[in-house]
Parts: sequence; C-alpha cells; structure tokens
Amino acid sequence: MKEYHLTRLRHCRTVPKNKRDRYCKDMENDLPSYCLLFQYVLKFSIIFRRILRILNMQQIGRNYYNPSDPLNIPQHRLTIWPGYTTTILQYESSIMLCTDVSHKVLRSETVLDFMGNLRQQCGNQRFPEICAKELIGLIVLTKGHRHFLQDIKMRADFNIMKDLSTHTRLTPEQREGRLNRFVSNIQRNADAQAELDKWGLNFDKQLLNLTSRVLPGERIFQGPRSYEYNPRAADLSKEMCGVPLISSPPLNNWLVFHTRRNGNETQSLLQTLNKVSGPLGIRIQRAVMIMYEDHQESLLRAASFHNIIVPSSELVVLPSNRKDKYDSVKKYLFVDCPTPSQCVVSRTLSRPQALMTVATKIALQMACKMGGELWSVEIPLKQLMIVGIDCYHDTIGGKRSIGALVASLNQSMSRKFSKCVLQHKGQEIMDGLKIALTGALKDYLKFNNSLPSRIIVYRDGVGDGQLQGVVNYEVSQIIDSVKSMGHDYVPKLSVVVVVKKRISSRFFAHINGNFPGMNNVKNGAVLQDRNTCKTDEGNRTDTVLKLYNHSFFCFLLRNSSVKVHLEYITNQILVICV
Repeated sequence: MKEYHLTRLRHCRTVPKNKRDRYCKDMENDLPSYCLLFQYVLKFSIIFRRILRILNMQQIGRNYYNPSDPLNIPQHRLTIWPGYTTTILQYESSIMLCTDVSHKVLRSETVLDFMGNLRQQCGNQRFPEICAKELIGLIVLTKGHRHFLQDIKMRADFNIMKDLSTHTRLTPEQREGRLNRFVSNIQRNADAQAELDKWGLNFDKQLLNLTSRVLPGERIFQGPRSYEYNPRAADLSKEMCGVPLISSPPLNNWLVFHTRRNGNETQSLLQTLNKVSGPLGIRIQRAVMIMYEDHQESLLRAASFHNIIVPSSELVVLPSNRKDKYDSVKKYLFVDCPTPSQCVVSRTLSRPQALMTVATKIALQMACKMGGELWSVEIPLKQLMIVGIDCYHDTIGGKRSIGALVASLNQSMSRKFSKCVLQHKGQEIMDGLKIALTGALKDYLKFNNSLPSRIIVYRDGVGDGQLQGVVNYEVSQIIDSVKSMGHDYVPKLSVVVVVKKRISSRFFAHINGNFPGMNNVKNGAVLQDRNTCKTDEGNRTDTVLKLYNHSFFCFLLRNSSVKVHLEYITNQILVICV
C-alpha cells in the first residue's frame, strides 16, 4: 500500500516550471480515483469562485452576494443583499453545481448613528456597558465611508420580520427564475465565459430534471379509532381532537406556578384544560396553584418548598421568554428534583381565540411526558427495535458534549429506553455507544421476554467527513453490543441509517392539472435518481426524503441482511420515518 503526501500548491514552488505539468500528470496517474475526484472538484470550485468575483459579487462567510442590486427597507434602516449558496460536488451522473438563493440582511446605518441612538435609549450612565455588549463581536462591513452592521437582534420584532419576509420568502417560480437568471448572467458575461472556455467548461441552461415517487400517508391508530390525515398539510391536530389517546396516566397531584399579574390567564388555561382533556381520555384533578414573585429566586424557592409532596407533574407560567429563567427552572426540575414539567409563556395565553389549541397541545405534551401513548402507526416489521443516536454540543457555553441514545421497546414504538453519555467538547462520534445499546437490548428483553430480531439504527448529526468514523468506530460498537447478548443471538436485519438534515439541495415539482407550474415538493417525496453523491463507500445507498416541509438525506450505511431486497429495506425505513 502506497502513501501519498499531498501538499498545498504554494509548497510546490521548488519544482521547475518546465517540469510542473509533467509532475502533476505523473501524480494524477499514480493517485487513486477518489483522490483525483476530490482534486477535480477542488479545481472546479476555485474556478467557479473566480467567476463569481468576475461578476462583482462579494463573499460573506461561505456565500457570495451582489452589493450592486440591494433591496432597501428604509422604515427599518435595513438593506438586503441578494446572493447564492453554491456547492460543486460529484454526483452519480456527473459533476454538478448545487445552488440556492440566499439573502444577507444588513443595517444601513453607520456605527456612529447606532451609538447615538443607543445613548438616547439607555442614558449616559449605562451607555458604555450596553454599547460594548451590543457592538463587540459584530461584523462591520465597510463600503467607502459607510458601515453596515450585521447580526443585530431583530427576530423579536414582528414588524421587521414581516417586512423582511416579503423580500426573502420566494415562491418556487420566483426561486427558479432567480437561479436561471444567475446562470444566464454567467453565460452573458464575456469575461466569465472566457474563463469557462479556457477550461472547456459550460453550464446547462436549465435545472436538472429528476424522477421521484411519493409515499402514501400512513393510517393513524388512536385509542379505539383509526383515521387518515392529509400528508400535504402534515398536521394531525384537527383529526386528533375528540379522540381518546391510547393510554394516559391520570393527572392527580400536580402544581401550577404563576405570578400575580398572570393569575387570570392561568385560570383561563386551567378551565380550558378541563374542557379538552375529557374527550382525549386524560383525567385531570384540581391543581394546586402557587403564586411566586416575578424574579428567578422566588420561583426556585417556591418550587423547592412545594416539591416535598412529590407532585406527578408541574406547569409553570413564565411572565416572559427570558432564556436564563427558563433554563434555571428546567435545570432544577430535571437535575435537582426530577419531575415532569411543562413551561408556557403568559403571552401565549393572552389570545382567547387560540387558547383551545394551546390547551390541547399542553395536555398532549404533559400526558406524553408522564409516560402516556398518544397515537401509533402500523409497523410492518415485527420484533423490531428502532434506535436513534444524536449528540448535543453547547456552542455558547463551551461545555462538554452529550451523546444520547433512544430505543423503542414495544411494537407500536411508544415505549422508550434512553441513555445519555458525557463526551469531550465538540466530540460527535459517540464513545459509550456499546454500553448504551447493550442496556437498551436488556430492557427490550425484560419488556418482551425476547430479543429483537430486527434492529434499525438512525444516526443523526454526522457530516460526510465523519461517515468513515461512524463505520469504523460506532458500527463496530453496535456489532459488539449485539454479540454481548449471546453467541446464538443474530438479528435477521441490522441496518444503520445516517440522517443528514443540513443539505443544500433544493427540489421543485412540475405539477400539471388544476395548479400547473412550479410548486414545492410534496411531503413524502422520495428521490433516488442522479441527485445522490458519489463516494468511495461501496455499501452506501443515498435517498432524499421530504417530510414536514424539510428535506434530508438518508444514507443506508450498513446492511447485514443478504436475503432482503434493498428496495424493500429502503421502503420500510422511509415508512418508519414518516
């Protein structure tokens, strides 16, 4: 096996000019195919970035934006730069450009103007502290003598977000027009076309056409009834109303915390909860209402004093959506005094017309947190265990990462086993996977008096560069945990599926009939044709699935079953996703 030492181009200047081409050709002939593939994609990316600069587009982060065609919102002193996200990758059929429309929102005011407005709002005494808090760490873009401030807190202002959405939320036809115009600008620019001709490259004039299939909607089983729902809307709230749940523990001894000024909203919520809980089959007794002062210490003191009676659940009405107050309450009710809890902001309860919907969702969440079973779907595979793995990274606090595993224990997938493992800061590959999965298999054996004959593992949160680590390290732990249950235990079907939600691909649907033209892809659409990445993983099968208005990739990374057809496995995996 040969070793290849790849260096940057600037480190190759010692090679004479007349020998550089020969050196590169010899290197290309000697490198493996996947190294050459990476080299070509890197070259094409460099060429395309050069073309974007020829079009006078400016790079901000990883994307490029057009400052010469801004969209101004003068009432909020905002400027929007239109731009594009671009990625060049090798797909199954050929090397393709994956692009989508992007927008950069900027404040169209100078730093001096911003500081002057801040001084008027907070006064001279608090100005230095607040000014440093608001400005330090921000990105300031300069254009001549004008400055643009990024990342100012705007999401809390409803009017600003509403005006921004009129420019940034595009229909499928508008998005297609922007992308086609982008490619047309490249082809009409003489300098950009000359750069492409020099390398023998060209872009198609139209978007890539693909063939997809749409999974049918699943039938929902809830209590004594079963019903169908509209998969296009991806919402079960209307169908669930008035139907008893599969099972729900009674809410007998529970506490409600509220401030003095939120007493009326809390009383209205409790009355509405009594109305909606009966048809759902949730038995709710009268709650013990506890009033606390509007500060963090008073709430924690009230919770610690009344938790002596060991309540079955707690409902906390918060006066605002401050993150520190919510975090302190949840930390106490999770760590110091583990109790099922539900928090709600008082502003959510201030709209009487939406109180019935809010109360229904709160009742369902509280029932689920206490171990209730809401609804289920028909699982075609019998004696099946579904395992989900993910990692949490505290990017703000810089604390240790946490790996988590959740596994199903019954046929309806409504009983769960969960396990958390502390890891190093930023670590994604899970160390304690063997111990966690072994504990899940033991609980499954205790619950069913038999081990699962089929195991499907969903792994979330890993990128393309970490797939080999999943194969070498995590899959081996899964195999070891299965072997630890006995030498005669061999599951019939053992599949590892890597789910990747952060994808740059954007899909549209050409629909004929009552609403012809370009539309969004329907929920449940599955694409397995020419849009999947080509890698050196011979046992990897890629699928794109759209659910609940979000698209994600499913990588079938390992399949230990030889007798079961690959398409059947893929269909069952996608049905379980739905």
